[in-house]
Amino acid sequence: MVPLLQSFDFSYADGLLFYDRSGALARQLQQIIPGLILKDAATDQRELSSPQEEIDLFFGIRVARIQTFSPGKSDFSSLAASFLGVVAETMEINQLSDFHFRHILGRPCASLEEAQELMWPLFPEETKAKLHAVAQPSQWRAAQYEFLLGNFAVQGRVAVMDLIPHASLLPAGASPGEQIPHITFHLDMRGFVPIDVAEFDAKAFIENVRVKHTEEILSKLAPHLAQV
Repeated sequence: MVPLLQSFDFSYADGLLFYDRSGALARQLQQIIPGLILKDAATDQRELSSPQEEIDLFFGIRVARIQTFSPGKSDFSSLAASFLGVVAETMEINQLSDFHFRHILGRPCASLEEAQELMWPLFPEETKAKLHAVAQPSQWRAAQYEFLLGNFAVQGRVAVMDLIPHASLLPAGASPGEQIPHITFHLDMRGFVPIDVAEFDAKAFIENVRVKHTEEILSKLAPHLAQV
């Protein structure tokens, strides 16, 4: 099981210095992300990417985001925290309206049946019984839950998806660009209460969510993964 997506975004109400400092901000980001180039420039947003680092990002007058589809990007939490720091300092942002980390774990499977079988270990037996009373296990492609946890909104999703694997995950016999069934486990955690930038440890927040999500998934799936 590896990260298929890691994405961190945050919003702010006082980003009007974007119009004066977007070029300087882009240059500063190039210093911390090798190979970063401008992809698109809109009136209120700049979009950049680094094929070398497999990083995409954008920043604008109200929101910024950095994300990677690389399964090997273990330093994403540090990179995201640096991104937040540079954006906040350059645009003199003191408070975030909200912040959000999205983490998708998954793996390509040999067949649709294998992917569907790996959906169910995460569900309690009582829940599985209720879901299977609605439709047969082989007919399910996704299930989702949402709840509030203090100042956080949490959304989880288990889904079988047809995706093009990252080059490092391409199964034997598969062709580049071919869509393959994947089992995926999504976790979105959003802090919806404004917070001062100086009081927010973005790296710790991302690491905490990522580690707990990974441990939970692997602890329940490990016996089943050993059989496939």
